Amino acid sequence: MIDCDKARELIPWYVNKTLAEEEEREIASHLAGCSTCREELAQAISLSWKLDTAFDRMPAVPERVWEKVRTRAQGISLAQIDVGSFLLGLSLGLSVTRSGIPKFKSDLRLLGRKVALFNSSKGGLK
Repeated sequence: MIDCDKARELIPWYVNKTLAEEEEREIASHLAGCSTCREELAQAISLSWKLDTAFDRMPAVPERVWEKVRTRAQGISLAQIDVGSFLLGLSLGLSVTRSGIPKFKSDLRLLGRKVALFNSSKGGLK
């Protein structure tokens, strides 16, 4: 059986349905008997729903804005990312850091500048 600290650590993963089956069973069992963690779960579900709703309501960027960006950025590399490798690395890294194995960091180059995306040794997403 897991304790409340471990349950709170796993709740975001539980909400996103990204836990291994064994962890999912353990947290479900814990939630069945812990009203404090059920409240935490309810808040996480509410936050997830609010974020999804907010993103769905965001208006599309007008084409004239994209045209200005294309005009001003002509000849400049705006962004470069190997999405497949990044997502694989992020997924592996997050699962590894949850179990206490080596930490990592990930960066993205955007508009020619390095943008730190993730640094597990400093607690996660930047």
